[in-house]
Amino acid sequence: MDIKNMKVSIGIVIAIVAQAFGIIWYVAQLDSTVSNLDSSVAVMQESQATVDVAVLQTEVNNLIDAVAKLSEQEDVDLSDIEQSITGLETSLKLIKDSVDEERSIRHTTLDEILEDIDELETIQALIDNEMRTIMSDHDGFNDVLQEINAAGLLPSGEKRTYGNYK
Repeated sequence: MDIKNMKVSIGIVIAIVAQAFGIIWYVAQLDSTVSNLDSSVAVMQESQATVDVAVLQTEVNNLIDAVAKLSEQEDVDLSDIEQSITGLETSLKLIKDSVDEERSIRHTTLDEILEDIDELETIQALIDNEMRTIMSDHDGFNDVLQEINAAGLLPSGEKRTYGNYK
């Protein structure tokens, strides 16, 4: 077979060039999509983590304030509640540290992104569990307030409730 005498149709050359451009375009679009998804996931993770930490911090502060108010009343044993709050503060610090560590990680491959999403789902499950604990403590505060109301220990006969978020 003699290459010098070989004739190639211009249509075949155009078709091959068009396919090459199509493949290059497809790969570029795929890379752009992965980059956009990577940045979107990072933004969503950061905003969700910030909101979760802020909500937990607010809840812990509210619990501390409620315990302080209740501890001013006589004949109320708050040691169990104070231990729960200490445990919640420790859990909140661990979650904050975990979130800070997650923010420092840079994703380079799709597999790493998926692994990080799995880790964040685990962290979210821990946050949900802590939130259930907080809500349970709120119900406990409500029970204590009802007992205090029943005993008439609140100033000027006021009635208070706490919890009932269900």
